[in-house]
Amino acid sequence: MNNISNGVKKFLLIGLIFYLILPKIAEGGGTLTGRILLQVEDKGQAWYVNPADEKRYSLGRPDDAYNLMRKLSIGISNEDLKKIPVGLSSSNYPDSDEDGLNDNLEDALGTDKNKTDTDADGYDDKTELTNGYNPLGSGKQPIDEKFTRSNSGKIFLQVQKNGEAWYVEPVTQKRYSLGRPGDAFQIMRTFGLGITNANLEKIPVGQLPIDLDPTDLDPIDPDPFDPDPIDTLSDDALQSAASAIRAADGPSAISFFTPNMQKSIEYSVEHMPKESLLILANILSGSTLESSAETTNTYSNEVYFQGEKHTVYFYVEKQPDETWLLTNL
Repeated sequence: MNNISNGVKKFLLIGLIFYLILPKIAEGGGTLTGRILLQVEDKGQAWYVNPADEKRYSLGRPDDAYNLMRKLSIGISNEDLKKIPVGLSSSNYPDSDEDGLNDNLEDALGTDKNKTDTDADGYDDKTELTNGYNPLGSGKQPIDEKFTRSNSGKIFLQVQKNGEAWYVEPVTQKRYSLGRPGDAFQIMRTFGLGITNANLEKIPVGQLPIDLDPTDLDPIDPDPFDPDPIDTLSDDALQSAASAIRAADGPSAISFFTPNMQKSIEYSVEHMPKESLLILANILSGSTLESSAETTNTYSNEVYFQGEKHTVYFYVEKQPDETWLLTNL
């Protein structure tokens, strides 16, 4: 009788342990938008459910996850970004001042990575940050809970700095830095929600444009997801223009625009403040292909300013000499 009792107790104990340590299993559906999902029946394959289209995107390896999450990002101003509280996660990155905030995060926040107390008010940067105070000056952070909730699960690109990316985690309602591939891996590990294959299949799969492999130029390749070389030439013009603008290199920048745009581009690069050039470049480089035609490709990007979302469009047209040039900015 005692043996049976002990066996039952052992079974119940094991069951309780599994109940406590296994991740919560998601049911699938619209409530999962913005979440990181882990496919528990398939080696923990990770997916991100994009709030913009409610489709799931495979995160793959940390490098792939980092690149994909940045591609799905939306531009945001510093003013609006400050409305979302900062979340802290563990990392192995250097922490020069040993204040509990790694150097990458401090660079993104604008705090001094060589000082524990950037604003010298007697409270270290981490303490101020975790308690909702401004580590760069007096007073509290301008947190806006309504704004944060309305942007839950999104990935933002800080267009007024150096293009730092942030993930607004839906459960904690805080933003986490995506400075390096390791950050994406940490987010996947910390906030991943388990989901079964059956429930995952309820969420449609999203497909991003695939970067062209230079060796894959077969014009009769039937693969519908095989990138079009024309789109790649167009992408190159867009990204090259962004790089030249970011570097304030007027002569180089105008070479990626149609002749009727070159004078205004040259003037803008010469006279606009560097911060404004950086914003333009980040918005441009973060744009994604929206539609493709034989002679014109249309790109778009979403940017938040003063709490409102704006969609901007860029057009790249094929010229008589077969080059692709931007027609607007």
